[in-house]
Amino acid sequence: MADWTNLQAWLGAAIIIFTLFDAFVTILSLRGGGPLTTFVSRRLWGAMLAVHRFSPCHKLLSASGPVLLIVVVLIWYSLLYVGWFLVFRAAGPDLTDSTTLTAANDLQRLYFTGVTLSGLGYGDYTAQHFPWTLFSTLAVATGTLLTSLGLSYIIAVVPVALEKRQNARQINALIGDQAQALERLYNKDDVTFLWDKLFAIQLNSMRFSTKYGAYPVVAYFHAAQVQSAFSLAYLKAADVLFYIVNHPNPDFRPSPSEVIALKRLLASHSDNIREVIDGYYPKDRDIPARLAIDPRIQETESDNFSWAEYQSLRYTLALACLYDGW
Repeated sequence: MADWTNLQAWLGAAIIIFTLFDAFVTILSLRGGGPLTTFVSRRLWGAMLAVHRFSPCHKLLSASGPVLLIVVVLIWYSLLYVGWFLVFRAAGPDLTDSTTLTAANDLQRLYFTGVTLSGLGYGDYTAQHFPWTLFSTLAVATGTLLTSLGLSYIIAVVPVALEKRQNARQINALIGDQAQALERLYNKDDVTFLWDKLFAIQLNSMRFSTKYGAYPVVAYFHAAQVQSAFSLAYLKAADVLFYIVNHPNPDFRPSPSEVIALKRLLASHSDNIREVIDGYYPKDRDIPARLAIDPRIQETESDNFSWAEYQSLRYTLALACLYDGW
């Protein structure tokens, strides 16, 4: 019986260490979420997408990001709770009722664990003797640490999710309807204006997509309105910029240095996106017609940026739209 109790304590310690590791990687690392956070987020998001494909509802999908954020934090707390409960279960008679000094039962140990993690004291029960007094202090410390990290993470994610929508709104404000935007690009001043503005936004968008590494849950903040959908807006902007690079009038095209910079920005953004959609492909692996490129864009081509080069990048951008629920 003692061996089984000790085994539970070691299992609890392993759960505590794994939970803190996952939280630290997710919150403090710049390389995406921890193993548990990534697994849970992708599975829940995949289930949401499956429901969305069966019965489209962008408003419901838009709630997924905040829900996933809260679920992940709750899972951390739940695992920390379970881990410390298993540890304190091994305390035996060293965890007692403060009044009667009798050993606490399992339900009372569960209560003691919750109160201890809250940092509000030990309640009606007290840990006696070393090392259980030390473990009680460590439990308070881990609970306080996870609370601070969880709250700071939630607070930090909100402005990043807002930035995602702002980038989409900026692009849509400049381009509007893509077909009409292409028709307006017959004047050099108009072409230069749109190129300069979209190129600047591309730079900001690449910086933004880099934040997916620090805040992976932001990828699951779905916009209920098409005007705020970042993945769609970015694809639209990339198509227009590719058209300008290969404009039918060579005099309207940007310089080779600008084209090289654009290709690097698109490639960097695509790399950031691939980390988010890793392993995801639509069932038919084809890009739906709603995300197909305007034939006028595909018809124009130059030596600076060929269709073959852009096609692979565009495929990733289109997959990002599907992964975003569009």
